[in-house]
Order: sequence, then structure tokens, then C-alpha cells
Amino acid sequence: MRQHMIILGIDPGLASTGFGAIVCAAKGPLLFKCGHIKTAPGNSVANRLFQIHRDMERLIDATRPALVAIENVFSLVRYPKAGILLGGVLGALYLTVCQHNIRLVEISPKEVKNALVGFGGANKSQVKETVQRLLGTDGIRSFHAADALAVALTAYYRNSMWSDER
Repeated sequence: MRQHMIILGIDPGLASTGFGAIVCAAKGPLLFKCGHIKTAPGNSVANRLFQIHRDMERLIDATRPALVAIENVFSLVRYPKAGILLGGVLGALYLTVCQHNIRLVEISPKEVKNALVGFGGANKSQVKETVQRLLGTDGIRSFHAADALAVALTAYYRNSMWSDER
């Protein structure tokens, strides 16, 4: 059994799916790995979803998370096609996580912003700055990776088992 648990946060998107893994250490959360899965817009949707699945498999193998936290995305009624595409991305992600028998939680964007910034209307820059401060780094370049780390941190703070370790 591992000494420290890893939470993998995911910010789903067809063009770019952000990911961020944190280690739940006794001193608090530590940055393990972050980045994004980028797909080519010229490829078919099916090929892009398969790439997300395949890259997610590699990411799970590399990080060995105990928990995967996925941002529960929403779609505005004005953009139904975007909602359908995001549904496909979520399906690929859920399938991959379930194939590995990893616990999965969904977290809303509003909960992430409330938990980390203190207000549900925070912008991406505020979220990124808070994530960097909490993890003691200034090297997070991608907003997708920062959002994914924010999801992982929210799962960390939400779960009393890890909160009690500090």
C-alpha cells in the first residue's frame, strides 16, 4: 500500500482536456504532474475521443490515482452541439476511469471556485493564481491544467479523510 494518495483532477474538453495530479501528503497537497491532452481539430470526433481515451489510459498508468475528480461541465442552451461534444468527452473519460476501477467524483465549477477562491464567480486568472499559491509553484502555464488542479484540490479539501491528515 502506498504511503501517499494521489488525486487526478480533470478539466474536460474536446480540443484540450486539462489534467492535474496532486499527492495528498501529511503536510498538505503537493503538485505531482499537470498538463493537457490536446487533440487536432482536423481529426474526426471519433478519433479525437479515442485519443483522449488512449492518453487518459497512459496518464492513469503513470500517476496511479486513488481518486479521479472530473469537473462537471454544463452547456448553455444556445450551444447544444458543444454540449453533445462534451458529453462524448465525458463518456470517454468515465469509461477509461471505470475500466481501471478508480473511484470517481464530479465537482461543479461553482464548487471549485467557492472552495478555492471563496466566491463562485471567480475568473480563470483568480483560480490559477490560487492553485499556484496553494501548491507553491508559479510554473503552471495552461489554464486547462490549472483548472484540473483546482478540481483535484477541491476533491482533496472536500474529503475529510485527507483534510484530517494535515
